[in-house]
Amino acid sequence: MLRTYKPLDNHTIFIYQTHVQQLICNVWCNAADGQSCQDLLSDEFELIYLARDWVKIAVDEIYEICKELTDDERAAIREAFFVNNDVESLCEGAFSPIELNTLHPVVTERMKPLLVRFYNDLISSREKLVYYNNLVENNENYDFCPCCGLNRIERKESPFREDNDHYLPKAEYPFASVNFRNLPPLCSKCNKKWKTVKNPFENKRTSFYPFKPLDNEFEVNVNINDSDSTNFSLLNQSEVLIGFNNDADKVDTWDWLFGIKTRYNEEIRQFSYSELRLLKFKFEKSRKRNHNLTYAEVVSDVVEEYTMDRYDDRKFLKASFLKEILNKPEWLAVYHDL
Repeated sequence: MLRTYKPLDNHTIFIYQTHVQQLICNVWCNAADGQSCQDLLSDEFELIYLARDWVKIAVDEIYEICKELTDDERAAIREAFFVNNDVESLCEGAFSPIELNTLHPVVTERMKPLLVRFYNDLISSREKLVYYNNLVENNENYDFCPCCGLNRIERKESPFREDNDHYLPKAEYPFASVNFRNLPPLCSKCNKKWKTVKNPFENKRTSFYPFKPLDNEFEVNVNINDSDSTNFSLLNQSEVLIGFNNDADKVDTWDWLFGIKTRYNEEIRQFSYSELRLLKFKFEKSRKRNHNLTYAEVVSDVVEEYTMDRYDDRKFLKASFLKEILNKPEWLAVYHDL
């Protein structure tokens, strides 16, 4: 994550995860002959259960199957629930998530479809929008996707919201389907086109937790691997190298999930020519006004300007590109040809 969200401490939408925890750990995993499913429900969830036939039918059917679970199978389901919802610890690699295929088939065959439907149908679009707006309000100046920093995100004044990304994919970790500590809003390109259903913990990866402050503010390091054949106005992909200052293992996961280096490489190649033209314009204006600034001074001034509101309009990338230009005095000569 280029930036992470400051989480909301309390919100009404968190009640759904409380319902799911109670349903799995206290109802289904305590299913027994002679004990009514409804009698084990919390008062709040009982209202939902009685108001929606699809909820009541599915909850009751799963309850009947769970009566046959052994004590070990019940304990494994409870453990999986708590482990797979401790998303921050999973991101840090403190332990590994528990896979569905290690649990009784009732989890995959019956619980999973219902829990996914809870997210899709039980929680209303209005509730999701209110939560999104409250989260955005809690994170001032997040005008661009905190994951990539490239695409604008909907503000609280908008009737729309960004995608809630299931950081642990709900297809593999349904116990976290309605856990909004597992649901960072991301731009549609990050969520639907790049991450899709990738698992951030595949092959024991570690990852940035979207709701935990970063240890270091991200700095993007740009290196132009030029040669005699380099065309400064039309860089090719292999000539733009991207590096970062943060935890290398977590950066690798971030890049794998969201194609960050590929996307940043493309952005830099798209704006490099216009940025050089802008520098030439600023230099010529300075010269006409007898300010007598050197090319290097003009570049340094623009880099300083870009540190203000650095997450607007890809300035964090533009500043890094221009810092690399400062290291290449031979590039300054090309201004005359622009």
